[in-house]
Amino acid sequence: MSAAAMLANDGYKVLILEAAHVPGGCSSSFYRKGYWFESGATTLIGFDRHQPLRKLESVTGIDIPRIELQPSMQVHMSGDTLTRFKDPAKWISEAERFFGNGPAQQSFWDLALKISDVVWQASEKNSFFPPQSLKEWLKLPLNNDMSHVWVLPYALRSVEDVMNSHGLNSPEFRRFVDEQLMITAQSTAEDTPFLFGAPALTYTNYSNYYVPGGLINMVERIADFVKQKGGALHTREPVEKIMREDGAYKVFTPKGVYTAPVAVSNLPVWNMEDITSAEMKEYFRKESEKFSEAWGAFTLGLVTNDTYPDELPLHHQLHLPEGELIPYTGSNSVFVSMSHADDDTRSKNGNRVLNVSCHTETDSWFSMNGSYEKRKKEVESRIIEHLKKTLPGFGKAEIINVFSGTPVTWQNWVYRKKGRVGGIPQSMARSLLDWTPASPPFRGLYLCGDTVFPGQGIPGVTLSGINVYYRVRENHK
Repeated sequence: MSAAAMLANDGYKVLILEAAHVPGGCSSSFYRKGYWFESGATTLIGFDRHQPLRKLESVTGIDIPRIELQPSMQVHMSGDTLTRFKDPAKWISEAERFFGNGPAQQSFWDLALKISDVVWQASEKNSFFPPQSLKEWLKLPLNNDMSHVWVLPYALRSVEDVMNSHGLNSPEFRRFVDEQLMITAQSTAEDTPFLFGAPALTYTNYSNYYVPGGLINMVERIADFVKQKGGALHTREPVEKIMREDGAYKVFTPKGVYTAPVAVSNLPVWNMEDITSAEMKEYFRKESEKFSEAWGAFTLGLVTNDTYPDELPLHHQLHLPEGELIPYTGSNSVFVSMSHADDDTRSKNGNRVLNVSCHTETDSWFSMNGSYEKRKKEVESRIIEHLKKTLPGFGKAEIINVFSGTPVTWQNWVYRKKGRVGGIPQSMARSLLDWTPASPPFRGLYLCGDTVFPGQGIPGVTLSGINVYYRVRENHK
């Protein structure tokens, strides 16, 4: 959507083909039994200086409706509550209160915030990263502030290594960091490079927002802009095949065939092998094999009456007791996003909508040999039990509506192969240059979304779309 908006703004003729009945995929909303649910439990950042949604708005003039949340999030663990304040000083004081070791907390978070600021600045300047040609390599020193090179060694150091060097090796702090990284980097402290881990851990220190009516209103605001600029959006029209012919792309759907010199795909890299013609298929097969492991999600949609404290934030991470896991998932925390109390578009009669999710491996959900529904109910019951014990106000609430989804649901609903969501997990084994690039070796074909650089999250996929825009503008004037 961001690539389409920026290209349409420059006068390109844009057609968006969307398989689902509404655009936005994992960053959208859906309507069910009178209520609007988010596609998943999620936060929204990216509007601060150097960040991609701010760039999208400033270039196009799109104004995304939003309300800032402060504080953005609470973490419930070990029988206590940890509040993720936006203000760095308040947050560090809170971390000191909860985990102790004040000087180490101060130095660790100061470093994380400094690196995070540099990463956001660099991400704005390096729209052709990772470089794919000599010309793009030569742009790197011209685009970047050489005083920022001090952060590069942190691409080779894990979050765990940096924690240990600061003397932060208590089991409780490690559990906190691991679970925070799981919802942002899809990996743990041991396997997340600190260069990526720093912005992943400090995202609550930037402006976090809520979109009244749900994220669908953000997506539709962008879609309306594309239409105003002469573009088109076709929903319920999945792409079944892409092939190159005479220097252009033929895109096949159940409703027809479209021909264009440029095709942009936001499908996960794992999906591309199945819809590309022979000359491209082998490339995407090899790319998929490089990223053979990825997470799925078990999700719950809930409607309850409003029994929650007035000051309760809208986002919560709820740790299970140490050593306990959600059955059939391997997850030891759940993430909750709530509708705003004043949002009568998403809910009615003063009720609240909750989206709840936890990580799960994917393959087993496709091979449960008749026990799928039974196991799904077991997971659903265990999560609700944990919410009653841990989320303030939920234990007194009446559950008006509840349903759950697994990777099978996600494959059927947003068409992601094996129901993998959240992008590719961070890994110490993968260098900065070893990501699937926005421009594969087929002129006119471009990739965006959470399985190409820079990765997961709404800011990440927005940035990937912006990066595609710059490549198209450079190569197809």
